[in-house]
Amino acid sequence: MEKVDFTFRSGGRTKTVTSTQAKVLQRAGLGTYQTRDMAFQPSVTKPMQAAPDPVSSPAPDADATMSAQSDVVDDGLEALDRDQLHALAKERGVRVHHLAGADKVRAALREAA
Repeated sequence: MEKVDFTFRSGGRTKTVTSTQAKVLQRAGLGTYQTRDMAFQPSVTKPMQAAPDPVSSPAPDADATMSAQSDVVDDGLEALDRDQLHALAKERGVRVHHLAGADKVRAALREAA
């Protein structure tokens, strides 16, 4: 049977009792106990190291930007706002949801063309 030191709440008196007795006394609210497993154990920590410098991402190439933009057809839809796009879709007979955003309307107009 393991012996533990039980500290009574009233007066702070410490008494060595068995672990089962200490559990019963603690459940009754008469004090606390601490086994060797519960005792403070200093933790072993590694010293902190400086974080490595973040790798800066390379600047995008001008050629890559141009090629990406050349994929988009210059049909004048990019300059129009949402309401103008909805009016154009209605005029062309393209059905889109009345709450659809500008990007969805542009996609529907390009698909219908």
